[in-house]
Amino acid sequence: MTSHFRQRIAGAAVTCGLALGLWGALAENPFDDWGGEQGLAASVNGASVTADDLTLATEAVAADKRNALTDADRARILARLIDEELLIQRGIEVGLVDSDNTVRKAIVNAMISSILAEAADSEAPEEELRRLYEESPALFSGSARYRVAQLFLASGDGQQQALADAEAALEAGTPFGDVATRFGDRPALALPDTLLPPAKLRDYTGPSALAVVRSLKPGDTSAPVPVPGGIALIHLIEVDAGTPRPFEEVRALVAAEHARRRDDAALRTYLNWLWGRADIAFAEGYTAAPEDVPEIAR
Repeated sequence: MTSHFRQRIAGAAVTCGLALGLWGALAENPFDDWGGEQGLAASVNGASVTADDLTLATEAVAADKRNALTDADRARILARLIDEELLIQRGIEVGLVDSDNTVRKAIVNAMISSILAEAADSEAPEEELRRLYEESPALFSGSARYRVAQLFLASGDGQQQALADAEAALEAGTPFGDVATRFGDRPALALPDTLLPPAKLRDYTGPSALAVVRSLKPGDTSAPVPVPGGIALIHLIEVDAGTPRPFEEVRALVAAEHARRRDDAALRTYLNWLWGRADIAFAEGYTAAPEDVPEIAR
């Protein structure tokens, strides 16, 4: 099979899957008595297309139509669901799950969304929000600003070697700016050498790096963190913590930070469970371990 055809299958499968994934919430199912099995609309090579799947799809289509759906419309919608299932099965059969980055990323993103959706079911207790506010006042200051430098390494074959060389130079005492100039690549957005508020810093480095910056002290350099287009070492030069704002004024910001930490903890807990049930073997010279589960508020 040609790579072009494989890409077409991957694109169609992912497009169908993501489109169907966005359709409405579950409603009362009018098709429970349709088909040979309760709640089943069709079976495709042993895989079920449920009546709930069909309900979701018909509701989505009905929302965009002026006239009521006919039996012929429902039959066409069911055919599209079967198309999707056949494409997914064929994609697995030809190895797209193992080889196609688009499919793999779609699966990873869907799993992460599912894990975080479960974690977000309950609202944070007020006492947890207040504890986070009291223990991390700098996060909620009215004018917190950071001056940072980054050593950006673009994704590619030479990234890991450049990272190793840069870390060795830093360990030897070479100033961060010199190391960044010698080993770093040019990022899409160059960081200005000035104090920046968190929202503006996020624009340059992305949310992961911003979270790391907040954990650093002036003079610290981070471990590698993901940034748009690659990875980076983040060096905190200066911080202006600003003036703390009253809890009532920043409660929404505290809740958002709490939710971020809760999501981190939920995802790490789930990944650690997957590590625990997996049979993982390392080639000689390689090693890795799951990370500790972060506290929700600390």
